[in-house]
Order: sequence, then structure tokens, then C-alpha cells
Amino acid sequence: MATIDLINLFFKILNIDISKFPQYINLQDQILYLFLIPHVILFLFLYAFSFGIVRRVVGEHKGFSYLLGIVTYIYIVYAGWYGSLVTWFLGWLYIALGLALFLFFFSIILHPAATPAALNLAKEAGKEFAKKTVGKEKEKRAIEEEVDSIKRQIAAINSELSNPGIEPTAKAYLQMQKANLEAQRRALESKL
Repeated sequence: MATIDLINLFFKILNIDISKFPQYINLQDQILYLFLIPHVILFLFLYAFSFGIVRRVVGEHKGFSYLLGIVTYIYIVYAGWYGSLVTWFLGWLYIALGLALFLFFFSIILHPAATPAALNLAKEAGKEFAKKTVGKEKEKRAIEEEVDSIKRQIAAINSELSNPGIEPTAKAYLQMQKANLEAQRRALESKL
């Protein structure tokens, strides 16, 4: 009887209304779901919160981190937030357990040591797929642009060749260049 009174005193201090939790009928459920589990999650939060804040403000200082954690815990309890946060803590636990189980089974299928190799394989497969689909179109556009550039160069050479005062050596050089450009154009057009 004294134990039940002590537990009820804890619940009253923590501002937990047991009538809001009819699923926890017996004392063991109430202690586990309304006291132990929420406290563990609250302590995880307070640890991360206090060490994160203190590390950013004054650097590594364990004593100050513990002080901030204790003061924050007292404030959460004194302000009456704990009773309303119990359902959030339990929900967070269920989500964390579900995620942990998923990651556990996923790590059995794909071991963490093999993850970089699998990611590289997926990246290379994606590159090959892109080459075969998007890459072909880009390659086609690049070839068309190069053919257009060669045609402009040939047109410029033709305009120089039409000049009546051109020297014979320059004319021979331009004709050789034109022949090379024509060969390049035909090779590129055959790729298309």
C-alpha cells in the first residue's frame, strides 16, 4: 500500500493524469510506460540538449552540461510539461523502435561494409542508363553542332577561294583544309 502511495505521489509530482491512460491498468504498466520509458527518452534528450548547447557556447565542460541538464529537467517537471509529453515520448519510442528494426533487417540484407560498393555500383548503373537515354540525345546535339561548325568553316574557306587574287600556295592549303573538313563532316553525319 505504501508503494502504491509513493508511485501515486511520483505521478502527482510529474503531473501525470492516470485517467488519461486507461490502457495502463496495473501498477507495472504504469511504472514502465508512464515513468521509466519517458524518463529514459527525456534523459536522452536532456543529455543531447545540454551537451550540445554548452559545447557551442563555452566548449567542453561536463559540469556545466550536467547543471544545464538538471535545471532543464526540474523546469520540465515543475512547469507541468512532463505529463503532457508522456504520449510524445511513447510515440517517439515506437517510431525509433520501428526505424531501428527496419535498419537492422536492411543491414542484414545489405551489410554496412558493402554499402559504399553498392552505392558506387548504383551510381555507375545510373550513369550507364543516362548515357543510353539522355546521353544519346546530348551526343546527337553535340555532333549536330560540330557539323554546323564545320559547315561554317567550309563556307568561310569557299568565300576565300572565290577571291581572284589568292596565291596558289594559299589556295592549295585552303583546298586541303576544305577536303579535311569535308571528310570530318561526312564522318560525323554517318554517326547521326
